[in-house]
Amino acid sequence: MKKEQQLLYKVIRNFQGMHKIEVFDLLHKIETLLFYAKSPINSDHLHQMIKSGVKEDVDIDSFQFTILPNGNFCEFVGSNNWIHIYKEVKRGWGSWNPYTTYYFKTKYAPLELLRLTKKNLMENVHNTAHELEVAAYLSAYRISKKEGHTENLLLLKVE
Repeated sequence: MKKEQQLLYKVIRNFQGMHKIEVFDLLHKIETLLFYAKSPINSDHLHQMIKSGVKEDVDIDSFQFTILPNGNFCEFVGSNNWIHIYKEVKRGWGSWNPYTTYYFKTKYAPLELLRLTKKNLMENVHNTAHELEVAAYLSAYRISKKEGHTENLLLLKVE
């Protein structure tokens, strides 16, 4: 038990001066990274995973929960085999804003939560199997286009 406490103190020292929300975000990324890592943990393998992104044929983010740097939460909207999309849950005065902000994670970078914009999406899928389909979708529709009767994002139909 004493050894665990010493290890915990050693890890917590690295959080000195950070805001709690930044620490929560970092811990979520570590938790997601460890979910994909093989046991026993090898630091070289983790370093390679961080550098190249996780390219496993498993769920992109099995936790489907995220806190943004501004303190707002993200609600899981939907997914397909290569992308998860989240919607920002606004609170306070921001909840009066009529515009919805979407974020995404892909299997090419599952540790990164990025704002759903054309530029971010194209950079994320550059040199991947989905690049052409995404480019064709973006040339035909705006990025947050929804189906009329189900209100699902059309981007989720891109396979």
